[in-house]
Amino acid sequence: MVNNFDILDSVFESMAVINKEGQIIYTNKAWRDFSSENRGDDASTGINNNYLSTCEAVKGEETGMAMDAKTGIQQVIDRELDKFELEYPCHSPTEKRWFILRVTQVLENPDLTLMAHINITNRKTAELEIEKNYKQSLILNERLQTTLQKIVHDIQNPLASIMGLINLSKSENDRESVMEYLDLIEKGSANLRSFVKETLKHIASIGIVQAINMEQLVTKYLETIPHLLNQNAIELKLDIQQAEDFYTNEIELQSILSNLVSNAIKYSDPLKSNKFIALHFKSDENKGVLQVADNGLGIKKEEIPKLMNRNYQVNGESSEGVGLGLFLVQKSIRNLEGFIKIDSDFGVGTTFTVEIPNKNHPQS
Repeated sequence: MVNNFDILDSVFESMAVINKEGQIIYTNKAWRDFSSENRGDDASTGINNNYLSTCEAVKGEETGMAMDAKTGIQQVIDRELDKFELEYPCHSPTEKRWFILRVTQVLENPDLTLMAHINITNRKTAELEIEKNYKQSLILNERLQTTLQKIVHDIQNPLASIMGLINLSKSENDRESVMEYLDLIEKGSANLRSFVKETLKHIASIGIVQAINMEQLVTKYLETIPHLLNQNAIELKLDIQQAEDFYTNEIELQSILSNLVSNAIKYSDPLKSNKFIALHFKSDENKGVLQVADNGLGIKKEEIPKLMNRNYQVNGESSEGVGLGLFLVQKSIRNLEGFIKIDSDFGVGTTFTVEIPNKNHPQS
């Protein structure tokens, strides 16, 4: 029988030999050095101590892993397994570390078992970095897909307004009126271009927070759709009360605003003579509340829970669009950690109320 394990002192991995009872009968230099450098307890991991009992004594979050280790070691001792491995974290106050416990039979002596703790920190760090990059690529890909959906969807109304103004200018003979239309077209086109540019920037600026001037944001958006409001004879009522600085993501908030107003225009009631959209915003140090109310067609109560589903349309095939608007609203609200409430009476009108937390400490 060979019981001289001194050659293991030349190995960098921490190694120990245990007998059939789980008692430690040998530890190599690396094992002893690691224990000393990390304030280890020889009463638990030194020679003549039972390693199985040490595993049983572990308390707290590591209890489950320690019991898994005990079970695996026992299976190798009983020769139920040729080898047992367990990956585990062993962080110090100054660094993150990971190890593999590898337990194998000592072939020359059936009564002995060899344990090794192998440092795999470099490999684990690389794996975690790859995993992190993969998750970030998934987030970026989803953000890209959502942003492109927003651009394609949110430019429909501004484009329709610009096309309407172009058609009106073609039928106008008065040069002064034509110039007024051209000014509106130019302003609407510039705002639309700015919207697309800023939205594309949003792909690479996940979670960016900035101070919002709600009055400017609303005005800028409304300048892209004047013809749609006039064409549908809709009066826009504004009530913006912003006494406190309000911080949030501007692109997400603008998407919520444009989609809710667009929805109100699309479902306005052609039989009503005094059509309106009432836009109210109020913020304080804790939150901002955006409310978009209309006296349009309204929504049946049973339809309301389905509104935020992708591709769902209240009027089915008779409606324009593809049912993305409110789906995108919901995604934006979730990104802003807010919530939405919908109140509607069929034939009377609808009110969307969105509450968003005020991130009143801007990110640097």
